[in-house]
Parts: sequence; structure tokens; C-alpha cells
Amino acid sequence: MIKKEMIENFGVTRKTLNNWQNDKNSQRYILYRTLEALPLEYVENIKKLIQEEKENYKLLEK
Repeated sequence: MIKKEMIENFGVTRKTLNNWQNDKNSQRYILYRTLEALPLEYVENIKKLIQEEKENYKLLEK
């Protein structure tokens, strides 16, 4: 996943991503590399699953 996609999908800023990318001794760097490795299709599928769960939960509440 590229930075633009990370910003759109996870709501972090470009400055934050740059800080994570440049701080090689932190847990945030590991998070950055993990996000970078995720395929966009995987993220889209997870977002769909979450939306479906929310809709199902709303139906159960009624």
C-alpha cells in the first residue's frame, strides 16, 4: 500500500507516516512497514466486513 492509500484508509497524516518511516528504532516503524505490505484489496475486504457487521448489529437491535 502506498502512503496516499494509508492516509485515505487509516486517517493518518503524511507527516505522521514520514515520522514513522524515518524512526527505524520504534514500534511505529514496524506498523508503517506492516501497512506498507498490506495489499489494498485486503484493506477493502476488511472495511466491507466491518460495514456488514455494523449493519447486522443494527438489525439485531431492532
